[in-house]
Amino acid sequence: MKIEIKTFNELSNQELYKTLSLRNEVFIVEQNCVYQDLDGYDDKAIHVMLFEKDDLVAYARIFDKSIKYKTASIGRVVVSPEKRNLNLGHVLVNA
Repeated sequence: MKIEIKTFNELSNQELYKTLSLRNEVFIVEQNCVYQDLDGYDDKAIHVMLFEKDDLVAYARIFDKSIKYKTASIGRVVVSPEKRNLNLGHVLVNA
């Protein structure tokens, strides 16, 4: 497994696509929750991605204080359904 930590401008087109696809798969389709995932904050976030070979298996975005909240925050934490119960969320947050 490989961790990548990037700003929005450092993301490749492929990384951005994989990120949005995973978020869509879990937050909208799996959780049957129709909401606007693209909230205008991705370009202000640090993106933490966990890859297994070329597959994105976990993701989170991090904000410095005063961007979304008064304190720093972690959000959009997601693990691929096929990789759950492997503690990848912990790996991601520790990174």
